[in-house]
Amino acid sequence: MNNRKIAMGPGAASLILIVVTLSLCILAMLTLVSAQNDENLSLRSTRMITQVYELSARAEKRLAELDGIVLEARKAESEDFLSAVAERLPEDMTLDGDQIRWVEPLDNRMLECAVRVMPADAAERLVWTDHRLIVNEPEDDWEWN
Repeated sequence: MNNRKIAMGPGAASLILIVVTLSLCILAMLTLVSAQNDENLSLRSTRMITQVYELSARAEKRLAELDGIVLEARKAESEDFLSAVAERLPEDMTLDGDQIRWVEPLDNRMLECAVRVMPADAAERLVWTDHRLIVNEPEDDWEWN
């Protein structure tokens, strides 16, 4: 039998070193791209959450204004309580039955709000019935980096 030994020369070791180095470089690039995408997603989420909280704060301020309007209408002691409320409402608010509706816009987001006006003899004046976020974001504006 012929006993042959396989010997690795200096060229094979260099080739293995090149393959390992290239593999590590590719993994480093993939990690960098993944980290950049995570950063973009977190920044976008932060912007969205900030806008939603700003819209919610605006809606709560408007609710406080409405509370004052309903209180004034209660003090007026008119026969038709809801018509007294309707007379005092700002232009961008509508009274539909016993519900007051309005929209809070901010960039491409809108918050549709609705509150129910409680009867004049009730302890509470207003109760939230709708607080819906609507996002108008075209698909071509999406960032998939």
